[in-house]
Amino acid sequence: MRKQDMGLRHKEVREEVLKMSVADYAVAMDVKEVTVYSWESGRTYVPQEILALLEQNHGIAAGWILTGEGSPVIPRASRSAVLDQVSSQLATLQQAVDTLKREAPHVVAPARRSDPSLRPRIPLLSLAVSAGAPTASDDTIESEIDLAEMLLKHPDSSYFIRVVGDSMTDAGISDGDTLIVDCAIQPKSGQVVIAKVYGELTVKRYIDDGSQHPVLRAENEAYKDIHITEDMDFTIVGVVTSCIKSM
Repeated sequence: MRKQDMGLRHKEVREEVLKMSVADYAVAMDVKEVTVYSWESGRTYVPQEILALLEQNHGIAAGWILTGEGSPVIPRASRSAVLDQVSSQLATLQQAVDTLKREAPHVVAPARRSDPSLRPRIPLLSLAVSAGAPTASDDTIESEIDLAEMLLKHPDSSYFIRVVGDSMTDAGISDGDTLIVDCAIQPKSGQVVIAKVYGELTVKRYIDDGSQHPVLRAENEAYKDIHITEDMDFTIVGVVTSCIKSM
């Protein structure tokens, strides 16, 4: 499904079926005119809630806008069943969004670049430490560590994000942990990522096995997979590179 093709079909519905100007249509959908132009040019997808409004209020087939298959107008005899289906889909979507809101991690701060000479350096001891406090004498200091150099490959593109919820506990990521997220890394299947779904941040494992839809997978069997479709408002913000825990 190409956004440009979807945009052209959306424009055809507005002009030929609804016979509305961009200004009138924007008022009817409660959006800005520039948003309508963005949909119709193919720069952004038509959101699911707009497709639902078109079906509910105007009898326009969302499936036709998405794929071009069938007819743009739903026969009146079929509208009741379609409305029931759309209502069910919206209820499922709202439930998913509510879950994402409850589990949305918080951005703590960006990892700003600073003068390396001003950053504290922590001694790395060369001996194994058992119970009791180690003594950092000159002959036991192997080197000094700059935590920024060790943990941040791209400091200007990295953020600290605090985890909320228990959806990733089986991956060793718990409620209250602080994640280091690198936005400059190209995400790969199997990595833990921060994604934005319908405007809400979530931390999940990204699975893309080459099938039709990638998946955002929780590491807790109590949570369902999020299957990513082309009409979803979805983007990967960054890849989780480290997890910082308080003991």
